[in-house]
Amino acid sequence: MIPALARRGPLLFLGAIGLLIPAVAAYRYFSAKPEAAPTGLAVDGQSVALSSGAQRTAGITVEAVRTLTRSDRIEAPGALALDEKRTARLGSLVEGVVVTADAEVGDRVRNGQVLAQLHSHVVHDAWADYRKAIAEGRRRENELAVARQVEQRASRLLAAMAISRQELQRAEADRVAAEEQLDMARTEVRRAEEALEHYGVTNKEDPSGESGEYIPVRSPLDGVLLQKSLTQGTAVTPGTPLFVVSDLRQLWAVAEVDETVSPVVKAGRPVSLTVAAYPGESFAGAVAFVADMVNPKTRRVTVRCTVPNPDLRLKPEMYATITLGTGEPRRVLAVPSSAVQEIDGKALVFVHDGRTFVRREVALGPEAEGLVEVRSGLRGGERVAAGGSFLLKSELLKGSLAEE
Repeated sequence: MIPALARRGPLLFLGAIGLLIPAVAAYRYFSAKPEAAPTGLAVDGQSVALSSGAQRTAGITVEAVRTLTRSDRIEAPGALALDEKRTARLGSLVEGVVVTADAEVGDRVRNGQVLAQLHSHVVHDAWADYRKAIAEGRRRENELAVARQVEQRASRLLAAMAISRQELQRAEADRVAAEEQLDMARTEVRRAEEALEHYGVTNKEDPSGESGEYIPVRSPLDGVLLQKSLTQGTAVTPGTPLFVVSDLRQLWAVAEVDETVSPVVKAGRPVSLTVAAYPGESFAGAVAFVADMVNPKTRRVTVRCTVPNPDLRLKPEMYATITLGTGEPRRVLAVPSSAVQEIDGKALVFVHDGRTFVRREVALGPEAEGLVEVRSGLRGGERVAAGGSFLLKSELLKGSLAEE
């Protein structure tokens, strides 16, 4: 009996082990935490399904297809320049010497502000002519007063039959001649005043000229002093450059476009430009002039635009990329540039229909201000993945490789 039990002992032990293993496996199965669901699932290589939580985790954002008003545009490299209509290049009117030159480059100057003063003999000659004209005018005024008195006396004597009518007529002729001489003298005074004004001297109340012996160089506009070509004691001649003053609140943007597109670039159409100093920011302007000649060296046409610059952030000589409108405004559909991806050389976006992002091939137009025109493939109001579309593309490609 005992030997029999001894023989069956190992068998019972093995049976118990066999029952224990399934029990442990079952315990582990029911007690283990469920595995996280996959964040993406490619469906037929055309769509990606994501839960709302997975979308937030992946940073995927959705935006509606926008409807905008745009015109066809082209980009051209260019540069900012001074608006010559708002720029004054001041030169010397006379031969002389600089007495004072207090204004400095960078100063904000006002219209009429004195920038420098010149000493020249011409101003003394002009003052001499003015004083002479004033004296002559006064002499002619006295002569006219005497002629009028003689005429009045002759009129009274004629009434008393003391003189003949011929003598009265002679007195009248003398009075008329005196009036004409006075008119000529006053004209000469005005000419002398204009000569002084030409040199910037306008002190008419000082016939001696003591307070106006220097010729002032005045700014003709409000602006910024950009160049100064003189110092105290500099000898100048007529035409010598002195200052450059410009109102920088408006600039020119000059670009060249290919002659083939020049017929569709029209004055008055809006433009936008970007500069390296302010990445991601654009500045509005308008086409002011399209050249009538083609540059024979580059075979391109110069286009000049005006760009408002009220805060003076833009600087002359900055390089710029200028986007020009080449057609009449029209309604277009557009999506953020981040929404567009490319697979096998074809542009596509991911259209969101609630939970699934469906691949949709699109035909694109130009891009401007971060928005790409969509010419076909989408309808207004549809929603597309704007941020995180590259992750959807990666998930879609992984699904396609898994199927293969």
